[in-house]
Amino acid sequence: MDVLQTVRNHAPMVTDSRPFTRWWWFSGPITCDAVDSQLDWLADNGFGGVEIAWVYPLTGTGADTGPKFLDEEFIACLSYAVEGCRSRSLGCDLTYGTLWPFNGTFIPPAHAATTLSGPSQQRVTRSWEARYSREPARILNHLNPLSLRWYAEYLKSHGFTQLAEKTPMSFFADSWEVEPGNLGYDGLFEDFLAVCGYPLAPHAEKLSDDADIRFDYRHIISERVLDAFYRPYVELCHEAGALARVQCHGAPTDILAAYALCDIPETETLLFDPDFALLAASAAAITGKPIVSSESFTCIYGWVPAPGHPPGLEEELIDDLRCIADAQFAWGVNRVVWHGKPFSTSDHPSRFYASVHVGPEGRLAPHFPSFNDYLSTVSSLLGQGETVSNMAVYLPLEDQWMRDRLPDDLLKPSSSWYWELQELHIQDQLLPCRPLWFSSAWLEDLHTDRGKLFCRGRDIGVLYCDSRWMLLSSVRRLAILLEKGAPIIFNQWPKEPGKVKHAEYDQLVRQMRNLGSFQIEKARPVVTTSIPVDFWCREVKDGWNLFFSHPQMRRLRYPLPYDYSAEMQEHSVETVVHHPAGDIAIHLNFGKCESLLFRIDGSKGTPSSSGQNQRTANSSKS
Repeated sequence: MDVLQTVRNHAPMVTDSRPFTRWWWFSGPITCDAVDSQLDWLADNGFGGVEIAWVYPLTGTGADTGPKFLDEEFIACLSYAVEGCRSRSLGCDLTYGTLWPFNGTFIPPAHAATTLSGPSQQRVTRSWEARYSREPARILNHLNPLSLRWYAEYLKSHGFTQLAEKTPMSFFADSWEVEPGNLGYDGLFEDFLAVCGYPLAPHAEKLSDDADIRFDYRHIISERVLDAFYRPYVELCHEAGALARVQCHGAPTDILAAYALCDIPETETLLFDPDFALLAASAAAITGKPIVSSESFTCIYGWVPAPGHPPGLEEELIDDLRCIADAQFAWGVNRVVWHGKPFSTSDHPSRFYASVHVGPEGRLAPHFPSFNDYLSTVSSLLGQGETVSNMAVYLPLEDQWMRDRLPDDLLKPSSSWYWELQELHIQDQLLPCRPLWFSSAWLEDLHTDRGKLFCRGRDIGVLYCDSRWMLLSSVRRLAILLEKGAPIIFNQWPKEPGKVKHAEYDQLVRQMRNLGSFQIEKARPVVTTSIPVDFWCREVKDGWNLFFSHPQMRRLRYPLPYDYSAEMQEHSVETVVHHPAGDIAIHLNFGKCESLLFRIDGSKGTPSSSGQNQRTANSSKS
């Protein structure tokens, strides 16, 4: 068995359903005693591991206090922490650098980010190096695979990646956070001309005004992000013997295709709506990845820039966190990463300004063991088997590329552009089929046989298309599949985006209209309910594991009103589960702030159910 397969089989986040926490190491002193005491506390309170993140110095920290990034003292402290996790049966994942996006004062201009007009002026001012460096850190060129390779070799030459030899781990890449407005790279203008058929340079100033030119530019950048960053990043992690756990959101690309490249795709809640998790979960389901993680409980009651104090910090209510956890479980998450635990010493207790506080201080302190046990139980059951879905929904990414900035009333700390996909939601009428998002990048993997549609050997049910705009390559492929009798639904017929139009496009659309689309009434439901309810379903040996979140947890949004959980009242929902062995009627009785977990047993040809109502973090009733 090769090293990478061993890591896949033994990495704690894969094998252990207990939640991780982000462990914020502030630039400053790191002591072995403090490492030990914090790891002991985490182990005693139901955590399964840590993700170490290196960030800015706290106020008052001297320039010479503590190790410098990647020096011998830094690597020694980190090695001690990795060994400490292993000895306590805790996982330990490492952020691939200090802060994010990837950056450093050590990055030379030749490997720094560029724009359409020259070197990028974006800098990171709150990294580990900010304590002792006079200059802010340059952003790594994320659109040059040679720059990423250089960065990886720099980390390796300073002993960073060798830490993966000590214990199975993932290298973590956080959300994109490279300023996306006018990204450029060497060869962009040549690529643009070759693919789009006209020069970009005369039109570069029109990107904010001309939707077709904007579309062509974003399509080129999207492909470059995949080829120059996400694909090589995963390869570099694997070369080091580590898995790649990645947040792809915020990247100007097809994030479904990006998530599909990762070993562990990760979403984020609550700066991102719970149903945003469906993007990571869909990529995992289609490509056979078992784990979908989530950076959980970020800024739940609101966010304010540092050094501001966010509302509710250290006064968080455990039932409010329960609402967030259950809401994201119902959209495919099966691993929780708390956000997070600040590194503290007895002399310097620390807080993080934008996070739910993980530690022995604060209102959550007595709840961690029981709540983590609940998170672990649900994560375990939703991590078994494979996701059940009878519908794939074509991701209307082209529609978002044709649009520009969000209006002021839709702006959030986590999104400014339509292509960031945070305003995209599955229609309620499609929920019974438990739909997954589907990328145009996967269309070549589709084939049809006897009226069924398969992707990489998986029966995906029907493909639902509701895009105003669609790539010519996608229309070509869909026309072929429709001609062969594939079950494809067009809720509207698409138009061709981009500046250069093709006569072939309209011909293909007319051909498909003449063939007619599949009727949505013929789509096979997984679950039908008397009112819309979010749920997730996993097929396990001889049955299904089904999780239903409380109806009032639907479309829970940022910022969460304090004591939101008090609104969770009792609900009754008539439900039919459509298991292949037969239909089974279930009466869902939701208590206050309660979600439901069922096992459907279809081993005898006639399914039966057993329900578990998780009322609180430490009690349940059958």
